[in-house]
Amino acid sequence: MASTLFDVLGNEWFCVTAVRGLREADVLARLGAVGSDPLPRYPIDGVAEHFSLDSWAVRVYCPDRSVRAYVFDVLPQMGVPFREPVLKELSRGMEAVSVWKFLDGTTRVAHARDGGILALFDSWRFDPASGTNPDRLNRALERVGFFLDEPDDDFSDPAAALEAVESEFGLTVNPQEVAGPLPTVIVPIRAD
Repeated sequence: MASTLFDVLGNEWFCVTAVRGLREADVLARLGAVGSDPLPRYPIDGVAEHFSLDSWAVRVYCPDRSVRAYVFDVLPQMGVPFREPVLKELSRGMEAVSVWKFLDGTTRVAHARDGGILALFDSWRFDPASGTNPDRLNRALERVGFFLDEPDDDFSDPAAALEAVESEFGLTVNPQEVAGPLPTVIVPIRAD
């Protein structure tokens, strides 16, 4: 299985969090998101030009008939939807999974439920995920080729991490919709 998210997000920087059981209005409320009414909608290409380099801007994708909502960082070096206070708020009473690729050779994955972080994985460390309940995430990562002594030459941490969470957590997106205009808001800065 290849990663649909990787196809649209690419191999550079990205940060995405998927939350089970929330609709767009719920996501925006939990994020404390601020924006004009109606919310501006920006496509993935060129969205960063509309925000300062330190803004906590995100795009929200809630496909029809889906049980998942997706939050994409506008400026992936910030990792807004991966940040602990944001991830905890999004996962309160729900389940969330997040993948953040912010530097070459560094991909992080988090699994959260009911406002708590269950597992954290950092590919830079070459160790399995740690946390209060890392087993599910570790099994998913191992299935796609993490934790091997000698990974394949064409192994890609970000592509494999996205493939792992898509398969394990049932994530499905329409690449054209993700790349197209989505509601885009600023998340108020929270303690980290």
